[in-house]
Amino acid sequence: MTSPVQSPVLPDRSFQRLAIVTSGTIFTLMVVGGLVRATGSGLGCPDWPLCYGQVLPPAEVTAWIEFAHRFVAAVGGLLIIATVFVSWRKYRHLDAIVLPAAGILSLLVVQVPLGALVVASELEPISVAVHLGMALIILSFSLTITAAAFHYAQFEPSPLRLPRGYQRVLLATLGATFLLLMSGALVVGSRASYACPDWPLCHGGLLPPANANPLIWIQMSHRYLVAAVSILIVAAVVMSWRLRSELRGAQLWTAILAGAFVAQIIIGAVQVWLHLPTLWRILHLAMGTTVWGAVTMLGVLALLQGSRAFQLKPRSRTQPVTAIADRAPGR
Repeated sequence: MTSPVQSPVLPDRSFQRLAIVTSGTIFTLMVVGGLVRATGSGLGCPDWPLCYGQVLPPAEVTAWIEFAHRFVAAVGGLLIIATVFVSWRKYRHLDAIVLPAAGILSLLVVQVPLGALVVASELEPISVAVHLGMALIILSFSLTITAAAFHYAQFEPSPLRLPRGYQRVLLATLGATFLLLMSGALVVGSRASYACPDWPLCHGGLLPPANANPLIWIQMSHRYLVAAVSILIVAAVVMSWRLRSELRGAQLWTAILAGAFVAQIIIGAVQVWLHLPTLWRILHLAMGTTVWGAVTMLGVLALLQGSRAFQLKPRSRTQPVTAIADRAPGR
């Protein structure tokens, strides 16, 4: 039987690979950005987009670190544009792909000049934190596209009955994690990393005195946020683990979330205790970004698999019934 029927065009493997590479590059960019901040290389190139008026930087370590950050940013920008183009051209009938693609493009238009502003402001802590915050949201959009590409291509969307409050817990965890990472950027940007010589207390106390150095308050505010976020992450991990047999992908991302968060706390504590070198700050940021990505993925998986809004919609391209049957499970 070859009578034509309307059928949605599903994400293919090339698009899935593009989405994975784009998300991986954005993650790498954020880690390299952490290296820039940790090594004080943000002004390694005092101008933008050139470096000391040249395409290639001079033979200085800080200049090359900043140049590497800009290079990865350029590659990431091209990959984002490619992902958005393919999303709109082939998959604009899939809301979970085209909507984050539109969001990521809008943010990219702001993020590029914001990066130049960060350099022009000589790394003013607030502008650095805003720049990081934009990057986190861009990463979330990219991960959403990646998850949707596999969801639509491999599974027939059938809404799950998720526990009441599960998605709200994930949303609260995502928001709290965002604030935590912003506070971490302020700690580094204001040079408050070692304002407290001990951990988890600060100068032997849980609360610093009212007249304490502002850097101590910045550091302790970050730690208080860690405590609050810990409660939410434990709740998210427990609830997600219980759903591992129903929510596809939950087992993997729950394990990543739990492992990355524990590693992040340990690295942060050891860094204070032993005054470890710059590399540990980069690992701390990498684990924090991994936590953000894992919570994002759990939230996206719950949204895709638990909502009727993301069922496949027909598209005005026809395919033979036999072609559709060939993709059916078990064929």
